[in-house]
Amino acid sequence: MITMVSMAQSSKIDVLYNEKSIGKDIKSHKAIIAQEYIFPKRIHEIYLDTISGNITLKLRKLSKNGKVLDISGEVLVFDLINKQVKWDKKVEFTTNNIYQYGNIITQNIGNKLICLNNETGEKIWDIKNDLYYVDPIKKIGVGYKYKGFAGNLHTLEGVNLISGNSLWEKELNREYGWNKTIQLNDSTILIAASGLHTVNIKNGSGWDFNLVTGQKDYKETIAKNVAGITIGILTGTYITSSGPNVVREIISNIIIDSSEIYIASKESISKINKVNGKIIWSNQLPEDLTSKSSIFIKDSLLYLINNGFAYWGDKKIDYGIPFINGLNLKTGEQIFYKTISEKKDPICDFKTYNDTLLISYKNRLTKYSLKDGSELFSKTFDQEEYGDLKFFTGNHIYLKTRENNFTQLTKLDSTKYYIQTSKRKTLILDYDFNIINQIDFDELYYNYATIDKNKLLAKDIQTIILDKNNQEIANLDLSYTSTIVGTTLYNFKGNSLFVVNLKELFKTKPNP
Repeated sequence: MITMVSMAQSSKIDVLYNEKSIGKDIKSHKAIIAQEYIFPKRIHEIYLDTISGNITLKLRKLSKNGKVLDISGEVLVFDLINKQVKWDKKVEFTTNNIYQYGNIITQNIGNKLICLNNETGEKIWDIKNDLYYVDPIKKIGVGYKYKGFAGNLHTLEGVNLISGNSLWEKELNREYGWNKTIQLNDSTILIAASGLHTVNIKNGSGWDFNLVTGQKDYKETIAKNVAGITIGILTGTYITSSGPNVVREIISNIIIDSSEIYIASKESISKINKVNGKIIWSNQLPEDLTSKSSIFIKDSLLYLINNGFAYWGDKKIDYGIPFINGLNLKTGEQIFYKTISEKKDPICDFKTYNDTLLISYKNRLTKYSLKDGSELFSKTFDQEEYGDLKFFTGNHIYLKTRENNFTQLTKLDSTKYYIQTSKRKTLILDYDFNIINQIDFDELYYNYATIDKNKLLAKDIQTIILDKNNQEIANLDLSYTSTIVGTTLYNFKGNSLFVVNLKELFKTKPNP
């Protein structure tokens, strides 16, 4: 029998402990045992501090219909080694939240940033700042300094997270929000926000390449979409923007090689020097048509796929018109430009195949030439029967075959195309887009992690573990939301936190 012990803490929160069978080792037929910690409320998020062995949990209830998060809850730090709550704090998520970076815990209350003692939850220091980036090793945060409603909202500041002292200040426009942060080396980050900017987190030095990545006062969009905006504070989602009338994400992904950076925005597509930010070449784009875009390199060309959508707050909206642009990689010379669809028909996904480009829209697939952008072939699909076309299947999707082996879906037949639909179907298509087979979503497995060459595949609330030969060696009653450190999984479901050590499973076993 498994015993259950109740641990009453000074924080007045009771945590129950249990050892529970959570799965099975296929080869030994032995049960896989998890340590289960049962908390008084539903677990919403977890963060593991690998240095101290503490785990921070946000406890937050859902509404009865399971769609809306409670605006209040608790945050607590739990000592996994000694099995005790170190401290807990009630949080009103409409006005504040708690975040963790390594062993640094911060709390945002309005415009104030508070650093909390990891062991006690007591305040160490507070400043007026909103962190956007944290280096937990160097204990440096980067965020915007709050100067009041009449002050400058674009003063970026480096903060010593041990003392709360300011390290440096730099003006960096954020009127269209932050799009991305990339760590270039141990001290320099690349920020995509109204352009590209490098910032040395120790002293704030770096270059700036300014671009337009959004549009203000987009009143037509606001009038049409105001009824559909999701309130971020109820869902826990927060989108940075200078105001409710801003359309954002009119920018591409960023391509970085050894010495150059490629990026597209509302007005141009550019190649810049990685070291100093100077323009190598820049080609103008039709700013009234350009939207969120994707760029990629193939052979000697840089391709831009204009998607025909952008974002207003956290809502995806029709914006611009889909088009393809092909440019000489070295000179920026435009090789071709093709408008490929009308407004309000945004691109869902794309895929290259040899010298062709496949683009999916909601109800059709179209094949284009990568040489000149010309349309080669197109086929419409019945949305009533198949649903909307969503995206091409990636290499992380697996299927269990009749021989009980697991294989990547896209490797069943490399001459076929695989695309997902909104009706939870995977369509398998031949070269002419004829449907030769369909697979229900419930039959597929998602490869969400790899440990020592062993793959972890998720299906519903179950995890299948494969060895390096893609043979099933274990199954677990856990979903893909696991945090993995070494060979240990940390997974939560409802009120329970499960800790599973798979070290014994991954030991090399002799052949029978």
